Amino acid sequence: MSFHKSAMPSRPWRHLARACSSGSLLTLLAVCSLQADSQIKVIKLAVTNPGSAARHSENVAIPVGVLQAVAKDFAAGNVIVTTSDAATPEQDARTLQAVELPSQADDLDGDGKLDELAFQIDLGPHQTRIVTLAYGPAPTIQRLRSLYPKRTDARFAVHYEGPGWESEETAWRIYFDKRNAIDLFGKRRPGLYLELFAQPEYVYHQESPFGRDIYGIGKALGVAGIGAMVDGKVTPVAEVTDRKWRVISAGPVRAVLELEYTGWKIGAHTEDLVSRITQWAGEHGFEHRVTVKGGDGVTFVTGIPNKPGTENLDAAVASAGVVAAWGHQVAAPGNKAQPFDLPDENLGVAVIVPREEAGSASSDAANRLLALRLRNGVAHLYGAAIWDQENTERSAVNASTPDERNNSGTVSLPAARPTRDSFVEYLKAIGNRIDTPVRVEILSQAAASENPPVDTPGGNVLHGLPKHR
Repeated sequence: MSFHKSAMPSRPWRHLARACSSGSLLTLLAVCSLQADSQIKVIKLAVTNPGSAARHSENVAIPVGVLQAVAKDFAAGNVIVTTSDAATPEQDARTLQAVELPSQADDLDGDGKLDELAFQIDLGPHQTRIVTLAYGPAPTIQRLRSLYPKRTDARFAVHYEGPGWESEETAWRIYFDKRNAIDLFGKRRPGLYLELFAQPEYVYHQESPFGRDIYGIGKALGVAGIGAMVDGKVTPVAEVTDRKWRVISAGPVRAVLELEYTGWKIGAHTEDLVSRITQWAGEHGFEHRVTVKGGDGVTFVTGIPNKPGTENLDAAVASAGVVAAWGHQVAAPGNKAQPFDLPDENLGVAVIVPREEAGSASSDAANRLLALRLRNGVAHLYGAAIWDQENTERSAVNASTPDERNNSGTVSLPAARPTRDSFVEYLKAIGNRIDTPVRVEILSQAAASENPPVDTPGGNVLHGLPKHR
């Protein structure tokens, strides 16, 4: 069975076919304190970068149902994901070294069953890498699997007026009221800080080594927000019967949250809308999938705030569906009663839409807009931001465990700071990922059973556990 992974995790899987592979579980999957009759099973995948540029931490999300079509007993919650530099099943069968990839499984619809397995993988230009999914009894997998540090978060806070989500690079929040606009927290030091920002007496507008609210969005939709055109004017998701939120997951690979709006009044129309936000680890942006029930006769739009004096980067990015800007648009810290943008700091913001879903660009006093072409009631957006003050408070970690690492260390010399050109390159890479998504092929016709290595008399770890990435 083979399929192409879509650029957004929830898009349909395409080009189904079947292929065969054999191969054993890599010998480095050693087991500690196992019963002799315990078994580990494996499913082999081939993950391919179809493009000519390297992809760092490429996102992969595989529907559990697709894997259970190969192995009915596949347990997404009891799995270890490993990879090597092998490009073919034959090379993989001879491989004795592999790298463990942090992974997580998510229940997306809240029915108590896991729906997707997610992980990230580095790929060179046109590179194919064999990935092994090893699963088995929970105690066995728990002994083998590394402890993955949490690298994303999502939570609701009254203090910052709605749901928020973050990677270690950027944090976002949506004003969960009639504004329904998406705002940005910049970070001088990489880390997860929504819990800090949510504290009732914490002033997130003030300067901080961790980060702060750096963007003034005014009356705009924000970055990759959603609106509709009514009589030539932008209408946010303001007049609704009800609005709900739920955090689906927040883990080492991604955070997912869902926003549900019932009875959105758009002129003479009334629509139901669901926004699903996916924040992948290590990224300066987030995926925003919009699903509308109905929507006939309505023009939906997204965009970024219209900031006079900033540089329009649309042509530089050269993506069909992009609105992007760079320049002096960093709000001064402190009281926002009299906001102004700093003259010596730069910020890049953008929204990217797949070519087939992008309509015409326009603008008004508050927004630079991009019309959306919904397909079967669905549109996919990617909102991004990069601040040129990132890494100015980076610290050298002096802790030994993941729980100790956040906010622990001594201030180090600043790492490389983002520039206008690095922001353009980031947007080009995201656009390339959207236009030419990674290909994922299931090589196994069925899960292969593996007896674990015989333990030592002392009952301790044998040898060669996977190296944590």
